[in-house]
Amino acid sequence: MKKENQMIDALLKEHARNKCADDSDFLKSLEGRLDAEENIISVIEPSVKRRGYGIAAGVAATLVVGAIGVAHFTKDAGFGEQIAMNEIPPTISEGLGQGASVALEHTAPTGVKEEIRKQDNQKPKLLSNDVVPDKLASASASRMQTKGWAKTRFEIKPSKSGSQSRGSLLGHRMTLEAGEVANIRINKDTHHDFYLNLGRSPKAPSVIGDRYGALTDNAFKSPWKEPLSTFSVDVDTASYTNVRRMIQSGKVVPKDAVRIEEMINYFSYDYPQPEGKHPFSVNVETASCPWNEKHRLVKVGLKGKDIIREKRPATNLVFLLDVSGSMNRQDKLPLLVDSMKILLKELNADDSVSIVVYAGAQGVALDPTYVNDEGRKAILKSLESMHSGGSTNGGAGIALAYKMAKKHFVKGGVNRVILGTDGDFNVGVTGDESLVSMVEREAKSGVFLSVLGFGQGNLNDSMLEKITNKGNGNYFYIDSLREGRKVFLDDMMGNMVAIAKDVKIQIEFNPSKVSSYRLIGYANRMLKKEDFKNKLIDAGEIGAGHTVTALYEIVPGNAAEAAPEVDELKYQKSKPQPKPVGRKVVDSPEMMTVKLAYKQPEATKETESTYFSKAVVDGKKTWQQASEDFKFSSGVALFGMLQRQSEYAGQGNYALVRKLAEHGRGEDEKGHRTEFSDIVRKLK
Repeated sequence: MKKENQMIDALLKEHARNKCADDSDFLKSLEGRLDAEENIISVIEPSVKRRGYGIAAGVAATLVVGAIGVAHFTKDAGFGEQIAMNEIPPTISEGLGQGASVALEHTAPTGVKEEIRKQDNQKPKLLSNDVVPDKLASASASRMQTKGWAKTRFEIKPSKSGSQSRGSLLGHRMTLEAGEVANIRINKDTHHDFYLNLGRSPKAPSVIGDRYGALTDNAFKSPWKEPLSTFSVDVDTASYTNVRRMIQSGKVVPKDAVRIEEMINYFSYDYPQPEGKHPFSVNVETASCPWNEKHRLVKVGLKGKDIIREKRPATNLVFLLDVSGSMNRQDKLPLLVDSMKILLKELNADDSVSIVVYAGAQGVALDPTYVNDEGRKAILKSLESMHSGGSTNGGAGIALAYKMAKKHFVKGGVNRVILGTDGDFNVGVTGDESLVSMVEREAKSGVFLSVLGFGQGNLNDSMLEKITNKGNGNYFYIDSLREGRKVFLDDMMGNMVAIAKDVKIQIEFNPSKVSSYRLIGYANRMLKKEDFKNKLIDAGEIGAGHTVTALYEIVPGNAAEAAPEVDELKYQKSKPQPKPVGRKVVDSPEMMTVKLAYKQPEATKETESTYFSKAVVDGKKTWQQASEDFKFSSGVALFGMLQRQSEYAGQGNYALVRKLAEHGRGEDEKGHRTEFSDIVRKLK
C-alpha cells in the first residue's frame, strides 16, 4: 500500500507542477495506472492512519473535480462508505424511467461532516448520457425514500431531443452530516462502472438501511411432549407504529419488522380492574379461530391496576438524547423535542428532569431540574437549544445517564432513563451484546430504561428492542406528533409507574383436550419451562392501568392418542422413555391452566416471585359470538401473520382482517382501532 500511495502522490504533484487547464488527459492516465495497479484504492484497510485516508480522499477529490469540484472533509474522519454507480434519487427516477442519467451514491462517512462544493470558476456541467434500465429506475425510487434525498440540490432536465435526460448541479454547496446521502455525478468521456471506497474494509461493510432482528414464528407443539408454554410479558408497541409508517408511505414491510405481540399490545382492551391482593387481573376467553374454524383461539389478557395520576410517586427522569448527525431530520431530533414538550405538561413540581446528550462525546445538557414554573422554562430552553452533529457515542451516553439517575435516585419513586434515538450507535460500545450486558447490569440499580425510536433509513430496531428487554422498560416508536402525544400521555405515564416486574406466564395444556398449540408472536420472549420458577430470570414489566394480551391457536383433540409409539433402541441402553399409552392422563374438563409469576417493582433479583393460577374450560363459542376485544385482537394477529407471510395464516386474508377489525371496533374514543381499519383497507 505504501508503494501505491507514493505513486499516486507523485502523479498528483507532477500534474500540479504542469498547471494543466484540462484535467481530462490526466484523469484518463491516472485511471489507467490505477487499473494497472489492480484498483489499489478500492479498499483501504482500517489499520491505515489519517495520512493514508487523506491521500485516498485526495484521489477521490481529483477524480471528481472535473465534474463538480472538491469533497472537503471538515473534521477528522473515521472510515468511509462505498461510492457506487448504482442508485438514482426518486426525484430523478420518478417519471423518467429509461434514459435517466446514472448517479453515484455517496454516504457521508461515520463521524464526518462533508461539504460538496462546485468549483468557483466553473459553470454547472451536464451529466453523462448513461442509460438506466427501467427496473433500476423504478426500484431506486422506493429504496431511496429512506435516505434523505430532500437535502440534495440537483435537478434533472430532459434534453431537447427528448431521447435522453441530462442534469445539472445547482447551488454552491451541500452539507452532509454523518450517514446522510449525497448524489455525486461524474461527467466521463467513456462510461464504465466506477466504485471507490474511502477506508472501509470489506470485512466491516457499511450498514445502510433499517436493521431488524431475525424472527422465527412459534410452531405448533404437542402437549404430550411439551405440556408447558412459558414466556415473558411484553408491552412494547414500536413494531406496530413502524409497520404503520411503512404501509402509509407505500413501502414494503420487512417481515422481521413485524412483531405480532407488539402490534396486538399497541391497543388497549376492556379488561376489569384486579380484585384482591394481586396487582393485575387475569382474563381468558376462548372461541373458534377465525382463519381456521376447526381450531380454537384462546385470548389471555392481563390488566394492571390503575393509579390516580395525582397520587403517583415522584419521578426522576433522565432523558438521554441522541444529537448525532444521523438525527438531523425533521422526523428525528425535532420530533423528539416537540414530543418531550407534551410530557412536560403532565409533570409537576415533585418531578425532576435531567438531559444528557451524546454524539461524538457525551455531556450533561441540563442538571436535575424540578418541573415547577421556573424549572419548566429552563427545560424548554434546553430543549430548544438542541441541534444535531457528529458521530454517535451511544454507549458512553447511556453510562452517563445511568450515573446521573443513580446519583439523584428517588427512593419509592420512579427512576428512569429515557433514550431517544434512531439507534445508529457507531462509536464506543457499539456491539449489541456489549450494550445489552451494560443495560442489564445497570437495571439492577432500580433504574429502568425506556427507548423512543425515531426516523427511518438507519433505524437499529434490533438493538433498541434488545436493550429495552434487558433494561426493565418499554420500547416505543414515534413517527408523528400525534404518536408522540399517545406515547407520552397514554403509554409512558402509565408504564413508568410499574405495578409488577419480572412477569412471566406459563400455560399447561391438557393433552386429552388439546392435540397441539401455538403461541402467536412473542418469538423472542420465550422462556425455558424451568425459568418460570427461577427467581433470577428477568422478564417483562406491567405499568399502571395497562393491558397485556397473548393469543394461542389450539388444535382440539387427544394428544395422547395421537402420539405415535416408538420401538426401543437396539444400540442404546439408556432407560427407555415411557410409551404414551402407559401414561395416565387426569380426567378433567379443563383445556388448560394459566399460571402467573411476578415481583413487586421494588424487589431485587434475589427476591422470590409471587405465583398464582387460573384454570380454563373451553366455552365452545364461535368467534362471531366472542367479545369485541377478541375479534379485534385476532384481526390484528392475522394482519401480522399476513405481513410476515406466515404459513400459519390458514384461510385468512385482508378481507377477513377488515371484517374482524370493524366488528371489534367498539367505542374507540381515541380512534386507534378506526385507524387500523383504514390501514388495512389500503392493502390488497
